[in-house]
Amino acid sequence: IQFNPNFSITSSTPTLTIGQGASGTSTITTAISGPFNSTVSLSASGLPAGTTTAFNPATIAAPGAGWSTLTVSVGPTTPLGTYNVTVSGAGGGQTHSTTINLTVTSTGATTQQLFGNPGFENGSSNPAPWTVTPAVIDNSTFEAPHTGSWKAWLNGYGSAHTDSVWQQVSIPSTTTLATLSFWLHIDTAETSTTKTNDTLKVQVRNSSGAVLATLATYSNLNAAPGYAQVSFDLTSYKGQTVQIYFVGVENASLKTSFVLDDLTLNATTPATTDNFSISASPPALTIAQNASAGTTVTTMISGGFNAGVSLSVSGLPAGALASFTPSSIAAPGAGSATLTISAGAAAPGAYNVVITGTGGGQTHATAINLTVTSSGGTTQQLLGNPGFENGSANPAPWTVTAGVIDNSSFEAPHAGAWKAWLNGYGSVHTDSILQQASIPATATQATLSFWLHIDTAETTTSIIYDTLKIQVRNSSGTVLATLANYSNLSAKAGYAQVSFDLTAYQGQTIQIYLEGVEDSGLKTSFVVDDFQLNVTTP
Repeated sequence: IQFNPNFSITSSTPTLTIGQGASGTSTITTAISGPFNSTVSLSASGLPAGTTTAFNPATIAAPGAGWSTLTVSVGPTTPLGTYNVTVSGAGGGQTHSTTINLTVTSTGATTQQLFGNPGFENGSSNPAPWTVTPAVIDNSTFEAPHTGSWKAWLNGYGSAHTDSVWQQVSIPSTTTLATLSFWLHIDTAETSTTKTNDTLKVQVRNSSGAVLATLATYSNLNAAPGYAQVSFDLTSYKGQTVQIYFVGVENASLKTSFVLDDLTLNATTPATTDNFSISASPPALTIAQNASAGTTVTTMISGGFNAGVSLSVSGLPAGALASFTPSSIAAPGAGSATLTISAGAAAPGAYNVVITGTGGGQTHATAINLTVTSSGGTTQQLLGNPGFENGSANPAPWTVTAGVIDNSSFEAPHAGAWKAWLNGYGSVHTDSILQQASIPATATQATLSFWLHIDTAETTTSIIYDTLKIQVRNSSGTVLATLANYSNLSAKAGYAQVSFDLTAYQGQTIQIYLEGVEDSGLKTSFVVDDFQLNVTTP
């Protein structure tokens, strides 16, 4: 079989977050198919003002398979924001591209290198904190190091053999950018230009050794003179303890050597400031005259902020009233409150309502769009078994994971005898509940509300370990929107009512989907009760 000549281009880091005046890297890899045999020139477009790029090397030599390190340098005055950067490869009469999402952040961040013994200069007798197979740490002259005297030399025996080198690290939960980079040299005695005989896999594993991702696979086909630096974005593993794991596997034919040196895992964290933020969900309310609706106001803290946050509202139309439950967020300042707005006899129209939080000498605000409509219409509640009072033997029309519908006294219901209790095991566990509902196409207002209680045995005030997602999915289960994220940091005494505007889903059949995910540390319980999906039609 003869395939048409072609090549592809990929980036090891589909996203880059770089502070003003700083730089970041991504490894651009090209792969060929069929009889493709040409150099591939590289370029980048879509850069924000003041940002430059450099490729090393600038072209991929024929036959066109290889990699290049792209360095993105952000200027000190580059506007903050997210940009779509296109990396293109051209060769053999063809052009292909891949996209990197570049986010430019403000200065003031701190970057630390997380690896110990990054260049293996402690020698073969003391490789820690690396865990290695015998004879991998080497200072012979047969394979030169990138710098210093030592390097990690995997394989190179010309017989069936497996080598590995790995180190466990914890990436801070506040990390805005985590980048793994290292220098790699591959040489081989293999003569094939098409068959993979020997491989090196670069992996991220969890602390138990289970593979979370294979970042790249190199082989005898990637052999090239000298060292090349490669890099990968590990930001998605923030807040986790992971193993950076290299495993080289050689077959029984000719030898291939994979040589690593000068590894770095740079984690950038923002400068800590004692602060809080405030947000509202939903950010828009449509309320008929003489009716009411609510939005959930959430505050989050950063740094060492520790103060109560008082809440107030302004911009209401004449005749409307507002109240917060609770009226303030208790110290240290992270929590939620329900803002209920009663339209009363307010004139129909659109209003900009400002919610303000004040505490710790700081004031922050968020706005919601309030639309008051004329009175009239019919409101019906669409959810079945809204308080789970049918019991655990008959949760329908809810679909639930085992043990969620509960009437024990360990967690009290909001009302009645039953509630849905997600998680609370103190071990790795996922619980979910969902119910499908059809919102009429003529709906003028659709509001989801329920009562939520969160308690936790976690002691941290800054690290998220356990989460509850409130989602809208389509009838096939595809996520349409995540309405809110709660966590162990949201724990507080008693129940609070939360509400969300689902008017945008009029004419659709959707799933109301709650998913609780708990890690292996201390337990967090997410308890929900007394749901309503109130829909108003003319």
